[in-house]
Amino acid sequence: MASSKVSKVFSEYDRNGDDTIDAREIQAALKSLDLNPSQQFVERVQSKADANGDGKVTKEEFGRVVAIFEEIKELRKVFQENDQDASGGMSFDEMRKKAMTFYTTHADKYGGGRAMQVMNHYAGNKSKQMSVDDFLDIMFKDSF
Repeated sequence: MASSKVSKVFSEYDRNGDDTIDAREIQAALKSLDLNPSQQFVERVQSKADANGDGKVTKEEFGRVVAIFEEIKELRKVFQENDQDASGGMSFDEMRKKAMTFYTTHADKYGGGRAMQVMNHYAGNKSKQMSVDDFLDIMFKDSF
C-alpha cells in the first residue's frame, strides 16, 4: 500500500486524531465492515496489530491492521460460501455438507481443530444458526 494511501486510510480509522488507533476505533472500523464484534474479538485484533504491546496501533503498525482486515474478508467469504441459502446464518446441515471441503482447503492455515470448534458451536442443538461473528470468533483465534 502506498504511503499516502496508508496515511489516508489510517486517518479514517484514527477518529480522535491522536495518531494511534485504540480498541474503540478498531471496534468502529470492524463495524464499518458490517461486523458486530465481541469485545474479545476487538482485543484479539488489537493484540495482533499492536507489535510493541502498548495498547495502541501506530501508523507504522497499521500494515498489520490491513492484513488482519484482509484475513477477515477471506473468512467472511468462506462463511458466505458455506451459507448456501444466503440467510446470514450457517445451519448445522450447511456446515456439515461443506466441512470436508473446508477442512481440505483450509486445514493448513486454520488447523483441523477449528472445524471441530465450529461443529461444537451446535453442541446438542442442530437447529441453531451460526452468525458470521460467531464464525470469525472461532476461526480468527491465533490465525496470525
